Amino acid sequence: MRYRIKNYHGKMKLKYGEKLQVRKKKMGKWWDRFREKGHEKMTIMFIPHNEKKIFTFQISKFFILFFVLLFMVVLATSSYAVIKNASIKREERRLLSNYKDVRSILLRFEKSTNSIQRHMDDMKPEIEELYALASGNEGRVRGIWKSIELPAPAGDEAKLRGILPDEIYALKDLQKDIVATTNTVKVVKNFIDVRTKVINETPSIVPNVGHITSLFGWRRSPFGFGRDWHAGIDIAGPHGSDIRATAPGKVVVAGWSGGYGYLVHIRHKYGFETLYGHCSEILVKEGDAVKKGQVVAKVGQTGSATGNHCHYEVRLGNIAINPYPYMRKVW
Repeated sequence: MRYRIKNYHGKMKLKYGEKLQVRKKKMGKWWDRFREKGHEKMTIMFIPHNEKKIFTFQISKFFILFFVLLFMVVLATSSYAVIKNASIKREERRLLSNYKDVRSILLRFEKSTNSIQRHMDDMKPEIEELYALASGNEGRVRGIWKSIELPAPAGDEAKLRGILPDEIYALKDLQKDIVATTNTVKVVKNFIDVRTKVINETPSIVPNVGHITSLFGWRRSPFGFGRDWHAGIDIAGPHGSDIRATAPGKVVVAGWSGGYGYLVHIRHKYGFETLYGHCSEILVKEGDAVKKGQVVAKVGQTGSATGNHCHYEVRLGNIAINPYPYMRKVW
């Protein structure tokens, strides 16, 4: 088996070796003919009109072929350069047009930035006032604009600082102001939320529809001569009209109480208490939890009263205070 493979290998080597030798001889003959043709001389003559002196010189075909190839290379290179130059000019015109558009946009951007900056400067006093009202600390008002620290500029941005327009950095200042404004809005919102909660849970509405006939404080006595101390506000109204709780709380008294007549006494949060006197009818009982605006009694003339009205008292820590500031709306 090995002998047969070796014999076959030898035959293949001999066959392809012979073909290679034949091809080499053909290529050699072709190259010899090419060189022979290339070295052939051509005579070029320049004959002037007077024919006195004729210029002749000989040149090989190789030399002519070299100049032809050189001319083709120069022609191709020149054509490429012309095409490339035309493409560059078109790109320059496009970039110039884009630059003009960008410049126009930057000018509008500059105007918008300046306008925003002016609006922010106009808003700053109001923002500072809101912050002072909400936080209760006027000493820190000016510090709200300096307490915001933005990240330091990146390396590329720092390198381009002399190239980038000033509006970019004006926007960064606006960003700081907006962040400070946002923080102030949050402070104000927290203040409003707390204040709203306190208002909702403390006396803040008028107990009944009518008109005030007697204010808080010293007054001329309605029962005779002289002056007496009035611990609440009298609100006259039609007999049997509704009396509403001015804040959520718990009823501690619901019944007859001497000169108050029929009285509803409600205890609220934060030490507030309200009293509704001279009622014709009581609609709640002691221990009831009532909501703000809930009808707790009816207007009447019970007890020491000269007409149909609701005697409304507000107490803080069991001390009577003027109810008027706690009445959001007066009829």
